[in-house]
Amino acid sequence: MKNQRAAAQSTLLRRHLQRRISRMLKDIESLEAEITDRIASHPALARRSQILLSIPGIGPVSAALLVACLPELGTASDKQIALLTGLAPIPDDSGERRGQRRIKGGRQSVRNVLYLAALSAARYNPALRNFYRRLRDNGKLPKVAPIAIARKLVVLANALINGNRTWTLQPPNHASPTTQMLPRTTNRTREGG
Repeated sequence: MKNQRAAAQSTLLRRHLQRRISRMLKDIESLEAEITDRIASHPALARRSQILLSIPGIGPVSAALLVACLPELGTASDKQIALLTGLAPIPDDSGERRGQRRIKGGRQSVRNVLYLAALSAARYNPALRNFYRRLRDNGKLPKVAPIAIARKLVVLANALINGNRTWTLQPPNHASPTTQMLPRTTNRTREGG
C-alpha cells in the first residue's frame, strides 16, 4: 500500500491510502499485544517463549508462531520435530538410483518462519554462523545452508524446551565437543527408561 500511496496522483487518494496504512499498523499493533498477553498469561507458554527468545536468531514473531503452531516442541525426538516442520531431508531413491534429498511436507508456516530465523541466526548466532560458513565453503548451494540451519534451530529449540533451559553461549559442562551446540535427548531418557 505504501507503493500505491507513492504512485498516487491525487491528494485525496494519497490521504485515503495513508489512513488505510495507519489503520493497518494499529491493527497489527493490537494483534501483537493480544498475542503477547495471551502467551504471558499462561505460565507454560511464557516459559517456552522465554526459552525460544534466548536463542539468537529467533525473535518475538518466530517465538510466538512456534509456541502457537508447534505444540510438540520439547516432546518429540530430533527426527520427529524435523519431519513435523518439513525440514528433514527426504531421500528420492528408487532401486539403484540415488536421487537428491529434498525437504517437503510438514507445517509450511513453521518452516517459513524457521527459514527466516535461520537467515538471522547465520549472522548473529556464533555457532550457527560458523556452521553456515563451513557449509558454504564446502560448496553447499545458497538455499541449502539456511535450510540446514533452520533444522538445527528447531532441533536446538526442541532440546532446550525439553531440558527447560535457555540458550547460552557456553554449553553445560557435561556436554561433549560434538554436542555443545545441540544437546541430544532420546525417548528412552525422556520416558525414564
